[in-house]
Amino acid sequence: MLINMRRFIITTDKYTGAAELWYQPDGSLTHIIMADCGMNAKQRQVFKDKAPVLADGIEAFAKGLNLTVVEADFEATFDMFWAAYQKKINKARCLPLWTKLTKTDQVKAWAGIKSYDKYLKRESWRGKADPENYLRNKMWENEY
Repeated sequence: MLINMRRFIITTDKYTGAAELWYQPDGSLTHIIMADCGMNAKQRQVFKDKAPVLADGIEAFAKGLNLTVVEADFEATFDMFWAAYQKKINKARCLPLWTKLTKTDQVKAWAGIKSYDKYLKRESWRGKADPENYLRNKMWENEY
């Protein structure tokens, strides 16, 4: 399911490093990552303004800004999970649980954080599970 996310790495001679666009399986934009690129503020704004909201528009986007685009395999890392989960406890116990997950479940676990957080906002009386419990109980499989 979520393993079909698409990740595009974008480079150009106008800045150093690379930016990334991530798309859900339905083709909708989910993340713009510019942490590892050397864009100035104006370039960042143009990039954000022109980034296609649907993956089908990536070719025209690249051509219009003279960009090089490479589609890469999507993989969720433990660091991505840890940064997104935002409850930083028991990291030493979480890492072995993460490594035991299949690559598909790693992507699902990472992507599921967003809907879990939305659920917690609606149900403000409920506290956020420790990341260890989130992984151990495969909480991303719950229907929020």
